Amino acid sequence: MLPPNPSPSRASLRFGRFLLQIDERRLLIDDRPAPLGSRAFDLLVVLAERSGELVGKNELLELVWPGMVVEEGNIAVQVNALRKVLGGDLIGTVPGRGYRLAARVDTKATADPTTPAPAPVPVPDLQTRLPRVLPALLGRRQDLATLDALVDGNALVSVIGAGGIGKTLLVQHLLDARRRAHPHGVCWVELAGVPDAATLPVTIAAALGVRLGGGDTFDALALAVGPLDLLLALDNAEHLADAVGRLAAQLIDAAPGLKLVVTSQARLGVRVERVMRLAPLDLPLPTAGVAQALGTGAVSLFVDRAQAADARFALTESNVAVVIAVCRSLDGLPLAIELAAARAPMLGIHSLASSMGDRLRLLTKNRIRSAPARQRTLRATLEWSHGFLDAIERVVFRRLAVMMGSCSLTLAQQIGADADGDGPIDKWAVLDALDVLADRSLVAVLPGDDDDSPRYRLLESTRAFAWEQLASAAEVEATQLRLAQAVSHLFAEAWEGYFCSSTLMGTLRRAVAPDFDNARAALSWTDCPASLRLRIASHLLRVLPYAFFAERRLLCDSCEALLEVEPSLDVRVFGWLTVALALLNWHPQRGRVATERAVASAREQALLTGDRRYLCHALGVLAYSMTLSQEVESASQVLAEMQVIERADGISPGGLWRADAEMRLASLRGDHAGRLRMTREKLARTTDPDDALIGMANLVGAELAVGDAQAAAATGRALVAGLASSRNELQLSMARITLCAALLALDADAEARPIAEAGWSQATRFGLQGSWADCLALFAALEKRPAAAARLCGYATASHARIGERREINETTIFDRASQFAASALGVAEFERLQAEGRVLRDEEVAAIAFGTADT
Repeated sequence: MLPPNPSPSRASLRFGRFLLQIDERRLLIDDRPAPLGSRAFDLLVVLAERSGELVGKNELLELVWPGMVVEEGNIAVQVNALRKVLGGDLIGTVPGRGYRLAARVDTKATADPTTPAPAPVPVPDLQTRLPRVLPALLGRRQDLATLDALVDGNALVSVIGAGGIGKTLLVQHLLDARRRAHPHGVCWVELAGVPDAATLPVTIAAALGVRLGGGDTFDALALAVGPLDLLLALDNAEHLADAVGRLAAQLIDAAPGLKLVVTSQARLGVRVERVMRLAPLDLPLPTAGVAQALGTGAVSLFVDRAQAADARFALTESNVAVVIAVCRSLDGLPLAIELAAARAPMLGIHSLASSMGDRLRLLTKNRIRSAPARQRTLRATLEWSHGFLDAIERVVFRRLAVMMGSCSLTLAQQIGADADGDGPIDKWAVLDALDVLADRSLVAVLPGDDDDSPRYRLLESTRAFAWEQLASAAEVEATQLRLAQAVSHLFAEAWEGYFCSSTLMGTLRRAVAPDFDNARAALSWTDCPASLRLRIASHLLRVLPYAFFAERRLLCDSCEALLEVEPSLDVRVFGWLTVALALLNWHPQRGRVATERAVASAREQALLTGDRRYLCHALGVLAYSMTLSQEVESASQVLAEMQVIERADGISPGGLWRADAEMRLASLRGDHAGRLRMTREKLARTTDPDDALIGMANLVGAELAVGDAQAAAATGRALVAGLASSRNELQLSMARITLCAALLALDADAEARPIAEAGWSQATRFGLQGSWADCLALFAALEKRPAAAARLCGYATASHARIGERREINETTIFDRASQFAASALGVAEFERLQAEGRVLRDEEVAAIAFGTADT
């Protein structure tokens, strides 16, 4: 049975005509009770609480029949009972996998209808990046306790050991156990696919969900992480040891609440590092019996993995000695044991031991003593496992070496199949081979966003072995070409789906983000044909998040050079447009040139083909570019041409850029009501969480600019409340500024005080002194402290001037109110004198003046 006391937030679940009252154990249909058996009710609760999610059969058995041994067919019986009550379409089945409820569930069904719902704030979840299901951690209970104690007492712990020894799984279990031990949670970051030190900080920032400002990305990440209290794990750091060591030291200095765990094959070598060297699993004596053998980590792991391959496998007195011999010959290394155990059901344990013994003796004979331990041991295991593959399986295995990170089934088939059907390996042969490779633990199966669409990955040691096989077969260049072509097709197809529909950028980015590393791998191939390289680079540039600033800049440089010699008009249109979009906000002059090239190419394309979609899009970007240089009339003319095309052709691929240009034009013309309307319209079309947060902050400013301080305060409160539980401290600080401005416009200085105190504590960290100082000056004025207000006015003016920043309309209004109050209360001469004193104030002197009760 399900737990009798569900959490209050899940006490009632509504979907369509149906209301599940969990406490009362009752189902209502159109507010009338419906007959439903106890097990069927429990099953429906599980599916409803995870609506839209595929729930596996084993999990359903454990949740609905806990502690009982029942037949799997019981699930089908209860599902059929539910379908008779709910109708046949609400519960979907995925053969061999499980069931899902195909309905949107409202978890607030019992809320008081008279209570207005809070404004929705699109804040990203505190993602952990951990796998949804972790394999059991066998034989590592004491290691887990040791690591937990080390993390409690140290800021940086490195878990080191040979490849395949189990570092990753151990640390994942540590994070899973400590999810609620830190205010900002836990976060897992995989570094195996990170190509260089420059990409390291932005990769970690993307995993944490924080934004990086300008300048050095290492410093920017330390700035963003500084206020956080969380446990962060960096996995597979050996190829970036120097950069990870440097970054670890910076993060620990900047973030007193940070706990950092790193897995690597060697120590980082920084001062604050505490090292935990992970040993192989413990082994039994050769003469141990079944009970003693199962008490060791090596044998318990072997038995668990052998039973996963064949549930009939059991450790008995007749085979225990052989199992022990296998585990001992593998030195207790988890990966080697898993690979061996996967073969046990097929070969039989005695044949397995004999085959493995032959291979290990051969390896010992030819062993290079200076080789690392993982090469001396894992090579033996991999060569042994590879020897059982048939010819096609070996070809597919080695071809997968060119992928970086993971890939979808479709991409694996394009990489693994013979080119143009010229050979025996087609996509179906790849599918069969991939199934065997996954079954034998040579390929890891990773859950995708869709339960029905997993991704596939070679572990790093396995990938290195596969690459050697690829090089020996002289197939490296041909396979890299297949990868580049497959990635180019994948990104182009995703873009066309976005461009021809109402799909927004956030959706497109999520669709292709898992293959960013594969695109980078294709671009790292030095012999990639120029036109193919340009197609990949421009598509990657279009979807890469803005946090990857350094990489985007390099892609811009590469694309600009390639575009000068690109013969294809279609590729030039997309390429110049993408470069323009990337350059406009950080190099407006280069961006303007690229924009004009995009418009010219798009006009040529439209004349040749009659397709004006890209021309329409390029005109929107050109209009936006013109607003940056305040060319109001020229931008208006370009927008007019764009709108004519939209109406005539029924297209709007440049809609968002037209909206951006129109918002800027409204601001330049002083049309604040128009700015507000357009801000709301753009926010309604935004699906990306980061863009939505910026849109909410812009909405506060737009509402305040039209004089609706009440609406601005309500929006600001909702935004700050949502961000308060996130890791995005920079965005939270900026949200507090906008809320504080709205509250001061309402003369609500008492409510503004704690917000201002919290915001100012982070102001210098994020370079926001000028914006905060304007608010602090008005805050002091509203508290009837004119001398403090005058000094803060001077400090605010100096802060803006120091970074060459001009006040926007709301900041100007705030500053003018504070100045007028102070000058009126003190007299102009005294105000000017105190304002001059304020211009030379140090940052650390501001808090006492702003938040003190005396007028200083």
